Amino acid sequence: MSSIWKLHQETDLNVLGLMSGTSMDGLDICLVKIAKNCGTMTVSEYRFSEYAYSAEFKAWLHRLPEANAESLCQANFTISETYVELINRFLREQKISGREIDLIGSHGQTIWHVHRHSTLQLGEAAVLAEAFNIPVVSDFRVRDIAAGGSGAPLVPFMDFLLFRNVKKNRLVLNIGGIANFTLIPAGAMRVDEIYALDTGPGNSLIDLAVAMYTGGAQTFDRDGKIARAGRIRQDILSYLMEHSYIHAGLPKSTGREVFGKKMLTEIITRFELKKPEFPDLIATLTRFTAAAIYANYQQFFANKFTIAEIIASGGGIENPVMMEHLKAYFPAVSVKRSDDYGVKSAAKEALIFALLAAAAVWGIPGNVPNVTGAKHAVVLGKISL
Repeated sequence: MSSIWKLHQETDLNVLGLMSGTSMDGLDICLVKIAKNCGTMTVSEYRFSEYAYSAEFKAWLHRLPEANAESLCQANFTISETYVELINRFLREQKISGREIDLIGSHGQTIWHVHRHSTLQLGEAAVLAEAFNIPVVSDFRVRDIAAGGSGAPLVPFMDFLLFRNVKKNRLVLNIGGIANFTLIPAGAMRVDEIYALDTGPGNSLIDLAVAMYTGGAQTFDRDGKIARAGRIRQDILSYLMEHSYIHAGLPKSTGREVFGKKMLTEIITRFELKKPEFPDLIATLTRFTAAAIYANYQQFFANKFTIAEIIASGGGIENPVMMEHLKAYFPAVSVKRSDDYGVKSAAKEALIFALLAAAAVWGIPGNVPNVTGAKHAVVLGKISL
């Protein structure tokens, strides 16, 4: 415990943040310098790299939600062993010594998430602690659920620290496998004054459809080329917009267990789609992501807050077709990237888990009860020494 007490007394920490998201396509690694000052936290510098998983490893991850107990048990260690390899690669490439790192924050790989009930992230933290002899904070979502929350989204904690503004109502949007946004009202001074939710699918359904269409040759719609070649099927889009999650009340969190392979199969079966029609399907799913984002804003916030600016991040912003749809739904709103504010889009999710790890060591609550529905603020994460 002496090592944690020592870190607790420090006002500056070098923290390695790890994130493998719902897209299951690779590991993001971010080394960030975090300072504590008067109860708040600031980021002064960071280094970032992203490492794509092999096609075989990615396919294996995608099968885990349907795996048996023995396979999940083994996967818990295999995932972390893969993290160790990629962290070592990151340290070599960045010319960093492990001695320069004070703490590791690891989200792990989400396998299943049940809103306001339970959640499972694999990637045994003890493997990382043993490999690097550095304290590891992991399993961030479960304490919020234990406190009556949904365990997600967690990124609002960082969005508030980095993007609050005195004059502008901002929508801080992330389009990963699942899409989520944080609404930060102008002049918000406390984290409990913000709002956030998962809006529905980000790239999850699109990526699955692209892999199916190309026989696995492609795993995402690069530059939106397939969507651009298709046409939006209004009958399919109308059906998708009737999904119960889109109209569910707050708090809201979801994952691939809802917007994943099962749902895509149901869509293909219901509309009797053949392979030549998949560009239309992908075009429609791309529109659906933007439509769901807008529908959630309209349902909960349009009457209270006029958005002046959207700050977007995540893999979805690299899809120009998706961004065109987003701008069509928010025609009077300035749409920028988090990169414009010094936060590399791809690094954002790894950065949040570095921040949450530091918050855990410093005893700073990392959940936002106004967002997750938790009964009270809690410190997130488990510490492995």
